Amino acid sequence: MEELQLMWGWQPALYLFLGGVGAGAFLAAGILVFMDRERHRTIAGASMWAAIACLGVGLLLLLSELTNPLRGLLLWQSFSNHTSWMAFGAWAALLALVFFAASALVVTRKTEALIVRAWPAFAEREHAVVTACVSAGMVLAACVAVYTGMLLMAVPGVPLWNTLLLPCLFTVSACDTGVALVEVLAVVLVKRERLGRAAQRFLEKAVVALVLLEGVVLALFAQVMLSGNVVDATSLGSTAATAAASMQLLVAGPLAPYFWGLLVGCGLVLPLAASLCCLVVGRKAKGGTAGATDATGASGAGLRAVMVAGAAGALIGGCTLRFLVLLAGVHADLVADTLAQLW
Repeated sequence: MEELQLMWGWQPALYLFLGGVGAGAFLAAGILVFMDRERHRTIAGASMWAAIACLGVGLLLLLSELTNPLRGLLLWQSFSNHTSWMAFGAWAALLALVFFAASALVVTRKTEALIVRAWPAFAEREHAVVTACVSAGMVLAACVAVYTGMLLMAVPGVPLWNTLLLPCLFTVSACDTGVALVEVLAVVLVKRERLGRAAQRFLEKAVVALVLLEGVVLALFAQVMLSGNVVDATSLGSTAATAAASMQLLVAGPLAPYFWGLLVGCGLVLPLAASLCCLVVGRKAKGGTAGATDATGASGAGLRAVMVAGAAGALIGGCTLRFLVLLAGVHADLVADTLAQLW
């Protein structure tokens, strides 16, 4: 039986999760801003600050995994190594933090009021500044989401990670968990600000689409690994065998209970069921989904509870995904594989 990968600690797994959640949350918050900035200032602003916290803590965790964390700061002095995913990701994350913070400052009501008070001319340029900051932040958020998968894909000798399907899976999961975080914040802040009907339905439909897409990518990822087609059709020997063994650890080995219970059940089935429930019940309720969610009675409270349950499941599943992929990343015997191909 293959042993679990233990060279990488828990910090990188949490970074991959928090970085993805932060990126996805900012993308969702940016969409809310463009849909109706004035109505969603509180929720969008809180989501942006949460995205900053997630990405910042994630970077600190990643640096703490290094033998000498201070040397990790040299990544931000690297301008020449354009092929290094570590350098690319470090700069993408740093720039993302800058634009996340700038966007949060101009979107949040209190900080926006302070800016207008200190710089009255900002009121005339607010729309252009918000649009520029949020747009740049969303582009960088997408880069960070993709990078969380590319970081593992670039590690040589680990067949489970050496496929483009991994960054695809992590990117979709980042968007899914990001929407989940925004949903949780929307429920927490419901007494201060309520989502508009269009925004509420958008988030619920986004969860359905993202969960279904994540399920498809996950199934394809599992099929490719189990069949041994890791990089291309010429993958032979220990590389293909290690890929299949790694996936067996997930679907039928010691990690299977977490894979099927937390990732599939809690991370995919629960959010899908919760979102479909909110869509169906909300459509039947008077005033549409937003009316049901905004209601002060038991119906509105019940739908909010269902939404939080689905969002919590998505966050648990997203975190589980990173830990499972990291633990199952068994290194292949590249020397034996090369000799087998020569013979």
